[in-house]
This record gives sequence, structure tokens and C-alpha cells, in this order.
Amino acid sequence: LIMIKQISIFDLDGTTIDSSHRQVTDANGNLNLKAWFKNATPSKIFKDKVLPLALQVRRRQKKGDYTIVQTARNMTYADYEFLMINGINPHKIISRPKGNMVADGVLKRKQLSKLFNLKQFSKANKVMFDDNASVRQELKSIGVVTINPNKINKRLQNA
Repeated sequence: LIMIKQISIFDLDGTTIDSSHRQVTDANGNLNLKAWFKNATPSKIFKDKVLPLALQVRRRQKKGDYTIVQTARNMTYADYEFLMINGINPHKIISRPKGNMVADGVLKRKQLSKLFNLKQFSKANKVMFDDNASVRQELKSIGVVTINPNKINKRLQNA
């Protein structure tokens, strides 16, 4: 059993991928999940853009981190293909189960809690890049260091 020292977790939308052209939000800025699922067509997915932070997935793997992409998306074949084509190949991908409508933060906390209970992950340092404040708040509650990627992406785009 190999003990993992560092886990780096990356969100997709708004963190490593710009999929804003597919997002519909309500007056409070909350994502309309039904519209999101409807807009998850292969042709729209392939119009997504890779953000600068996506390079960190590879960099952190080379450094020896165990890398995870965790998304509140319900992943389709086109999503996996998009990631592969763009060189985003983490050790593990965790996504929203089909039909699950739980809030993003709660979903991600529950999914990661199960993983972190495994012996090889239990003592690892854990860091998550996620643009969603409610996700960052939920993950802090289980000991994950959370980072808002917005400033990082802006800085890297202007570099």
C-alpha cells in the first residue's frame, strides 16, 4: 500500500475549464442544473476553453501529487474526450452521479470524505482549487485547504 503525501484536487468549470457559454444562472447567480444538463451536448462541450490552471494538473502529477478532477458535472463521453484531448489526465475523476441534484458543496464533501477515509489517503495533505465559495466552505470543514482559482488564472493569462 503506497501512502499518498499530497492530494491536489481540481474543479472543472470556472477553475480549469471555461464553460461559461453553456451556463444559465438564476437571479441569485445559482446555476440552473436542468439547463446545464440540456447544454451538455458534444458540440457545446468542444467549444469549452482550457484555463491556465489546467497545466497544474500535469505539473503536480510530475511533482508526485495524487491528482483528482472533481466536478459537479454529470460527465459524458464528450467530457472525458475533451479532457483527454487537452492533456488533463488526473489519477482519478469524480463526478456527479446521474440524477443527483444535491448542492455542489455537499456533493463534493460527501464524495471526498469517502475517499479520504481510505488508509492511503487519510494522512495526506489535501488542497482543492474550486471557484465556488460554497464548495470551498464545505471542504474546509473536512480539513481540505481550498484555493479560489480566479486570481491564479488571471495572473497566468496575463503572464
